[in-house]
Amino acid sequence: MKVVLGGTFEPLHEGHKKLIDCAVQLGGKNVMIGITSDEMARKRVRCVLPFEIRAENVRQFILRKYGFEPEIVMISNPYGKTLENDFEALVVSPETYEMALKINAKRVEMGKSEIRIVKVDWVLAEDGKPISATRIKKGEIDRYGRMI
Repeated sequence: MKVVLGGTFEPLHEGHKKLIDCAVQLGGKNVMIGITSDEMARKRVRCVLPFEIRAENVRQFILRKYGFEPEIVMISNPYGKTLENDFEALVVSPETYEMALKINAKRVEMGKSEIRIVKVDWVLAEDGKPISATRIKKGEIDRYGRMI
């Protein structure tokens, strides 16, 4: 099964790891991970590490945990490679679920088949709220969800 997952992945936290784990469980080595370009990532009004470092962090996580190097591509728009490539599954978080619906609507409009959306629940921090890059950057929690 060909699976796709996209994001900024910075800092790489437990929520991201759960998404990656789901994608690998579904697709094995047949996983494409889209990582936002620096320009796209910085539109979210937060500083991020350069694409090359973010991609290497994801690559190293998968290599250490699963023993293979994933296909990682740079994405420069919210659709990533989902309009040009056919995938069997799109792994998303609750935060990105609405975008997945837009992707499928656009694919149908283009005469393509929908991609099965696999929504992965949040990983919660110690305080019961979702772990997110924004909360980590604000200094509320660490990447494991522990309170700071």
